[in-house]
Amino acid sequence: MEEDEEVGIGLSTILKLTGFLPIMLGTGFLLWPTDAIAVGPELTEYGIFVSKYVAVFSIFIGLAQWLVSVYVKENLHIFGRFFAFGFLLTILLEIYGWTTNLMEFELKFLFATLIPVSAALVLILYSIHPEPSETVVNSEN
Repeated sequence: MEEDEEVGIGLSTILKLTGFLPIMLGTGFLLWPTDAIAVGPELTEYGIFVSKYVAVFSIFIGLAQWLVSVYVKENLHIFGRFFAFGFLLTILLEIYGWTTNLMEFELKFLFATLIPVSAALVLILYSIHPEPSETVVNSEN
C-alpha cells in the first residue's frame, strides 16, 4: 500500500494570501478614506492625503509580497520572516495609538488587529523550517 504524499500549503501561497491583506486595506483606504478608517468622518484634508499615501504604500507592500512569492524560490523563509516583522510593527503601532490615546480603544478595533496578528503568526510558523532546495548536487567529483 502506497502512502499518499501530503500536499500542503507552502510558504509561497501563504505569502500570496497575506499579501492580499495590505492590497485589500490599501484599496479601501484609497477609494473610501472617510469610511474605511476608524476616525474617517473627522479627517481633515491633510488626514485624507496621509491616508491615501498610506494606502498606496500598503498596496505596494502587498504587491511586493506577491512578487516575492512568485519569483523567489530559495531563501523564501527569510522574506516570510521579514513580512511577518512588518505585520508585527503595525500591531505595535496600534498598541502605541491605544496607550497614548491617539485612538480610542474599542473592542471592534481589537478584532481588526487580530487580522495582522494572525497573518504574522502564520508567516512565522511557515517560515520556521525552510523548504528543501531543489538544486541538484553533482556527485561525480
